[in-house]
Amino acid sequence: MSEAQEQFIKDAAAKTADTALQLKLSSASRQYHKALEEGLTQFSNLETAKRRAAFTRWKALENLDKYLIEFEANFIRSGGKVVWAQDAAEACSEILAIIQKSGYTSVVKSKTLTSGEIELDEAFTANGITWTETDLGQLILQLSGEKPMHMVMPAIHKDKGDVQQLFQEKLGIKANDDTEELAGYAAKVLRSKYLEAGIGITGANFVIADPGAIAITENEGNVMLAASRPKIHIAVAGIDKVIPTISDLHNLLPLLSTFGTGQKLTAYNSIITGPRKNGESDGPDEMYVVLIDNGRSKVIGEELQRKMLSCIRCGACQYNDPVYSVIGAHPYRSTWMGPPATVVLPHMMGFRSHSFFSDLSTLSAADTEGCPVNIDFNRMLLDNRKKAVDQQSRPSTEKLFYFAWKKAMLKREIIKWTALRPRNFFMNAIFMKSQMNLRKMRPPAKESFNEMWRKKFGV
Repeated sequence: MSEAQEQFIKDAAAKTADTALQLKLSSASRQYHKALEEGLTQFSNLETAKRRAAFTRWKALENLDKYLIEFEANFIRSGGKVVWAQDAAEACSEILAIIQKSGYTSVVKSKTLTSGEIELDEAFTANGITWTETDLGQLILQLSGEKPMHMVMPAIHKDKGDVQQLFQEKLGIKANDDTEELAGYAAKVLRSKYLEAGIGITGANFVIADPGAIAITENEGNVMLAASRPKIHIAVAGIDKVIPTISDLHNLLPLLSTFGTGQKLTAYNSIITGPRKNGESDGPDEMYVVLIDNGRSKVIGEELQRKMLSCIRCGACQYNDPVYSVIGAHPYRSTWMGPPATVVLPHMMGFRSHSFFSDLSTLSAADTEGCPVNIDFNRMLLDNRKKAVDQQSRPSTEKLFYFAWKKAMLKREIIKWTALRPRNFFMNAIFMKSQMNLRKMRPPAKESFNEMWRKKFGV
C-alpha cells in the first residue's frame, strides 16, 4: 500500500465518522437537485445541448496545440501576456516573479480551483505576500484554514451557525442570524481590500482561442472587481480550459450555470480580451494569463481518459456520487475531487501509487447521466482498473484473495465449510475494513437458495 493510499484511508476514516458533515452534504444535495429541476426547464432539448457541448470540448482537446497557439497570438495582439508553466512549482514561481517585479505586496483573489491546485496560497505565505479571498465561500475557508469542499460551492459544509461563529471570532462581527447582513459585513471588509490591492488574481472558466480572451461566470461580482480594479490582473488556467470560438459560450455557459447551481444563467458573465486600452476608463494596466499543464499532458496521452479533461467544473457529479456524499472532498487532497479525481489523479500523480483512486466508485450511472458534457466515468474507471492489474499495481494479498474466492465460489462445499466461518472472517477482514469498522457483515445463510428450494419442493 502506497503512502498516498494510507493517508487517504486515514482521512476518509475521519470523514466517514463525521455524521454532521454527511447531513450537511445531504441537505446541499437536496437543495441542488430541487434547483436543478427548475433550471433544466430552459432547455427545449437537453440531450442535444449536452451533445453539442461534448463535441465542442472534444474538438478543443483533439486540437489543443492549435487552439492554445491561436489564443496566445490573439491575446498578445490585444496587449496581454501569456506565461506557460509545466508544473505547479513553475506556475507559482512565474506568478511570484510578476508580483515581486511589480513592487506590490497586496493581492486580492477570486475563487479559482487552479490556484488551489498549484498551492498558490502556500507560496504566498512562504514569500510574505498578503492576499485576501474575495469570494464569500473562499473567504470563509481562508478564515477557517480549510480547503474547498466542492468545485462550485467551496464552503458547502458550513451552515449559518458555523459562519456566524467564524465571523465573530475572526472579523469581530457581532453575532447575527441574518444571512444577508453577515454577507453585507463581509462585503464591507472586502471593499477596502479592493482599493488597497495592486494585484488581482482570477481563474478562467474558459480560454477562448478566437478572439484571444478568457470567459468568467460568477454571481457575486467579486471576480470583475478583482480583474479590473488592481493595476495588474493575473488569470490562472489549465491548458484544458481552451475552447475554439466565442460562439461556443452560447451553449456552454447555460449548461455550466444550470448544472453548477441550478440557475438558468449566472448573474455576471464577462469576456476579457486583455488590459485596459487607450481611451478606456476601466481595467488593469497589465494582464497576464498563466497557462498550466501540471500533469494534463499525461492525461491527454491516454486515448480514453483524455475525455475527462472535457470537464467544465460544474460539480454536478459530486452531488450524484455515493462516495463523495460520505467522505466529502478533503480526503482527495486535490482540487480534483469526487468522480473527476478518480479518473485523472492516477495519471497526474503517478499511476502505481495513486491507482487506488479509481476504486473509489460504485460505478453508478448517475455520474454520467448528470454530466452536462456526457463524460463516461464508468468506462474510464474500468479502464484504469484494468491498467492497474496489467501493471501489477494491485497488492499481492488482493490477488491471492480473489484467486481463493474464485475457487470457493465454484464449490459450495468449500463455502459451507464449518458453517461459513472462514468466509465471514475474510469478508470482515478485507472488505469491511474499508467501512472503517463501523459495521460487520450479517451472517450468511447455511443453505443455498437451491438447497432450500429442493428441500421445500422436492425438485
